[in-house]
Amino acid sequence: MNLRPIALTALLLASPIAGAEALYKCTDPSGAVSIQSEPCAKGSTQVWKREATPDPAPSPEELAARAALAQAEAERIAETARLAEERRQAAKARVDEDKRLREAVADAVVPPPRKSECTKAHDFNDLAAQLAWLELTQQQRERLKRWVVEQCRDPDLLGGDGSDL
Repeated sequence: MNLRPIALTALLLASPIAGAEALYKCTDPSGAVSIQSEPCAKGSTQVWKREATPDPAPSPEELAARAALAQAEAERIAETARLAEERRQAAKARVDEDKRLREAVADAVVPPPRKSECTKAHDFNDLAAQLAWLELTQQQRERLKRWVVEQCRDPDLLGGDGSDL
């Protein structure tokens, strides 16, 4: 049995030319140029003919690698979205906490009690007595005491004319 014809046939079937397709560049009488996979029509001029081998179908390994890349990209996008959502939630929590603290401080801050005119007068008199460098005379000290007494009088106890009842 002669194996040569069988080997030659197998070699031809396995060669790239066996599955190759041809491309034709044609010019029709109007001058339009086309590149096609079928021979030029009658009346048109064939400019060139090239053998073209189509790309082989991807192997199972290539398909698996593409699927793994797509999966990794999807996971990366999901992780990026998750991290962005975490940052958004953390920022919102910080704003809410800041608002809560401001409200708590606003509720807790009580303005200092207002001093009455009497208390202010006593504070002023005490300060003036401590400042020796003022060198107040006896007359000035007595005048200051009268002013303190005037500031401390209860207006409700005074008559309409400002005199005591």
